Amino acid sequence: MNTYTLMRHAKTRWNIEKKIQGSTDIPLCREGEEQARQWAKRLSGLRFARIVSSPMKRAVQTSAILAGELNLDVKIVPQLREQDFGQWEGKNLSELRNRFPGQVEALETLGWGFCPPKGESRNHVLKRAAAALLNIDERTGNPGDHCLVVCHSSVIKCLVYDALGMDFSPNGERILKPYYLHQLKIQHN
Repeated sequence: MNTYTLMRHAKTRWNIEKKIQGSTDIPLCREGEEQARQWAKRLSGLRFARIVSSPMKRAVQTSAILAGELNLDVKIVPQLREQDFGQWEGKNLSELRNRFPGQVEALETLGWGFCPPKGESRNHVLKRAAAALLNIDERTGNPGDHCLVVCHSSVIKCLVYDALGMDFSPNGERILKPYYLHQLKIQHN
């Protein structure tokens, strides 16, 4: 059984401005760099075999700061990149709701089929992210390892909601908390 501790990257300027980042490759802001340094201190007592990161700047920078403190290597896994939010990137949700009344809500009712205009569906994010976790051990480590995975909010939501058999109903329970660690244990055959 392998343990994966999922962590969202530290803050960017767009996080602070509540803009949708998606596949836009935004670096950490100074506040985010400090946030990652604080996390590294808190995580120093945990034993991870390695860090696996999304290839996006914000995740790579967070991983590098953590790796320096934890004395670990970072392996980049492209399938852990953030969901592509297409035409919504660079905008905030309230702006979209005002500009396109009912469109956001209609797409949200699709649950796992949710896909922003010219973007990527949650189903696709789950498929690539789940495959990435299952392949991590073959590429980067040993069965039974505890791996720190630095990625993105949508990726974490897809993995955790799938593991718990949850849907993405707009009125459904929101179980994930921002900037918390979320752990998955996967039994490999």
